[in-house]
Amino acid sequence: SQLIRHRPVWGIVLARFFLDPVWWLFLNWLPLYLNRVHGLELKSIAFAAVVPFLVSDIGSIGGGLAAAFLIGRGWSVDRTRKTLIVIGVSSMVLAGGVVTARDVYQAIAWMSAATFGFQFAVNNIQTLPSDYFPPEAVGSVAGMGGFGAGVGALLFTLSTGWIVDHFGYTPVLVITAVLPIIGTALLFLLGGRVRRLEVSL
Repeated sequence: SQLIRHRPVWGIVLARFFLDPVWWLFLNWLPLYLNRVHGLELKSIAFAAVVPFLVSDIGSIGGGLAAAFLIGRGWSVDRTRKTLIVIGVSSMVLAGGVVTARDVYQAIAWMSAATFGFQFAVNNIQTLPSDYFPPEAVGSVAGMGGFGAGVGALLFTLSTGWIVDHFGYTPVLVITAVLPIIGTALLFLLGGRVRRLEVSL
């Protein structure tokens, strides 16, 4: 494919590779974490575990509304996307705060910040294919981004169990705070200025 010759494609793929595992960590491991670390029973877990995902809905809607607002105020697409992605990723990094949580309420608060930030950021990352590429290429680039997300989530999910069994949750949570920074750095480095590219398909 001609598309893989374009650096922004790799930026999008790698951003999804490093960011999406954070979402899947909480989606797959949150109930077990709440039980093992905070001693919650099934009924309490059901109530507590839903909070980060309700908060993530706000991030998902907010990321799109914020982009529309800023572009409507005259901001460039480049400035808008990068600003909002940085805001979202900065919130994701707060996942590391779970390590210091003294009770389940603090843990849920830190996790909610992370899930909010993920949806806020990824909402704008998923829009990048249409910012960089013509309509006929958007589906392919978005699909490659989804592939990167799937591979990253699979590898991290599979390794999480081994890490938890041998070292506990702390290393996993620290890694969770670092991954979004790596993904964003690669996105900005490879993507350059967000603008429409001339692409031959």
